[in-house]
Amino acid sequence: MANRFSRLLKKFGLALGADVGGSPREDGGSPVTVETEHKTDSVSRVYAQALLELAQAPGQPEGQADALAEEAGDLLGLLGGEPDLERLLSSRALNSSQRRGVVEQLFKGKVDEVLYRFIQVVNRKDRLGALGGILAAFRVLVSEARGELDVEVYVSEPLSDESGRGVAESIGGAMGKRVHLHQHVDPGLIGGLKVRVGDRLIDGSVATQLRIMKRKLVDAGRERARRGGRLEG
Repeated sequence: MANRFSRLLKKFGLALGADVGGSPREDGGSPVTVETEHKTDSVSRVYAQALLELAQAPGQPEGQADALAEEAGDLLGLLGGEPDLERLLSSRALNSSQRRGVVEQLFKGKVDEVLYRFIQVVNRKDRLGALGGILAAFRVLVSEARGELDVEVYVSEPLSDESGRGVAESIGGAMGKRVHLHQHVDPGLIGGLKVRVGDRLIDGSVATQLRIMKRKLVDAGRERARRGGRLEG
């Protein structure tokens, strides 16, 4: 599959490792990347809502939203596993017409027609670089419609199955939803964990608690200094 992306890159004059949105390796190969987290924003959610409305429109088969969410998950996995593809789709070296040809070659007949046409609309709006975030936001909307919740958990070491279930049950109980937990290992965390639920980040790491404590101590010291200055005056 990587060879297919390489051929497309060369067809449009983009050598692997070229400066089209990724950082090339010193050996000229593909950029070295870690697991991609597709962040969502307000624009991504607007497009995701539009896709959900298309999936729920009259005439669409029952369960179409769920089917598209599954395909969206497959595409997210593809984008995360093939950085050259994501670079190609977001490249400013290609105009909209060229990207339309790339989208057609990659996805036409391989994904649901509704999803394919939607991706082409995203391209015409010059938002193809945000496709990962849009697909991620769409999956969140579909999960919410089912009473489910996708939660991202950042830990310094992988949680055991038992610990993972405990975290999911605690969050699910507080939110009143069934939680799907997605773990991200961040060795830079000092104990504790960070939890992202949609746009909300709950940071319970030791490092963050230490920063908060330090900030409180500094603020308290400044307040004492101000009070001392007033008394001397």
